[in-house]
Amino acid sequence: MHTLEVKERTVGKANALRRNGMVPGVVYGPSIETVSIAIERRDLQSLFSEITRSSRINLSIAGENGAKEMDVFLKEVDYDLVTDEPEHVDFYHPDVGHPLKLHVPVKIVGEAPGVKSGGILSALFGAIRVHGLPKDIPHLITIDVSGLDLGESIHVRDIDFGDVEPMLPPERTLVTVSAPRGMEIEEEEAELEEGEIEGEEGAVEEEEAQAEGGEETAAEEA
Repeated sequence: MHTLEVKERTVGKANALRRNGMVPGVVYGPSIETVSIAIERRDLQSLFSEITRSSRINLSIAGENGAKEMDVFLKEVDYDLVTDEPEHVDFYHPDVGHPLKLHVPVKIVGEAPGVKSGGILSALFGAIRVHGLPKDIPHLITIDVSGLDLGESIHVRDIDFGDVEPMLPPERTLVTVSAPRGMEIEEEEAELEEGEIEGEEGAVEEEEAQAEGGEETAAEEA
């Protein structure tokens, strides 16, 4: 779990905070009163480089009455349209014993044999929504494609989601390796040629059988 140190702030001084390298934010949840906070911009940017939207964060909040800690999830970030720096951030503190639904990012690992053969790997979901207790929400959902060949797919039922439940049907395709259009045409032509050859061979065999039958009949009549 990642730890982020923040300070309680007075509401209404957001612009002054930004000028001093701080980012204003809030923490809220069903069982707490909303807390206004200020975060060092560099600490926040460092955190963003290490977490996903489903990562649990240990928030250490320093205030007049000492520090308090709580587990939170990143809820929303507002960015400056010109500088693309964070301007405001919301954190959500869930009830520990109550499940929640979150989108967990998907990470593809491994090299699919089907891609080495010229196929195209398609990941159909960048994130998967899951349902479970806050402590069980994964940081990432990792999908290993190292056994995926041409024309093969990985479905929801093929993935171990641990103690959380995916909010997708078991038969839903997550990743697939398909042949490019040119390769599909070549395969179709090869199948057609093979069928034509088999058809020609069958016709020849039938003609030979008929010829042999004719010879046997002529011999019997003689």
